[in-house]
Amino acid sequence: MFLHGTTKLNLDERGRLGVPTRYRDELRVQAENKLWVTKGPEPNEKRLLIYPDPEWQEVQGDLRRQDGSQTNVRYAQRRMIGSADQVVLDSNGRVLIPQLLREYAGLDKKVVLVGMLRKFELWAEPLWEEAMVKGDEEHAGADVGFNY
Repeated sequence: MFLHGTTKLNLDERGRLGVPTRYRDELRVQAENKLWVTKGPEPNEKRLLIYPDPEWQEVQGDLRRQDGSQTNVRYAQRRMIGSADQVVLDSNGRVLIPQLLREYAGLDKKVVLVGMLRKFELWAEPLWEEAMVKGDEEHAGADVGFNY
């Protein structure tokens, strides 16, 4: 499963996110309607990560195999595993984003869902726009290391 593209969406009043229709069938089959929502490992990026269940199982296994005696590993494990919550794609193609995670990421009504190959990133629209401007400024003229 390859997730890609950027979609501006609205959370409903209950905090549900309508997953774009282009992903729904594949998520129903390959992830059996199960997704995992968690914080990202970087504390300076207030966004959520949403993994289809098979991808999350791989990430969780990778985190479990890391050396837990290292401070940075424990931190990443606490952030990602400690804040993870399973959500289910309902019959209308929506998932309920847990309130604590919505609060953490500053999610209100307007959000941006970004496909990142194995996962989605979910941003509050103003934070997404700010991150893109900042990234453009930081990387203007820089060699990003690949040509496509």
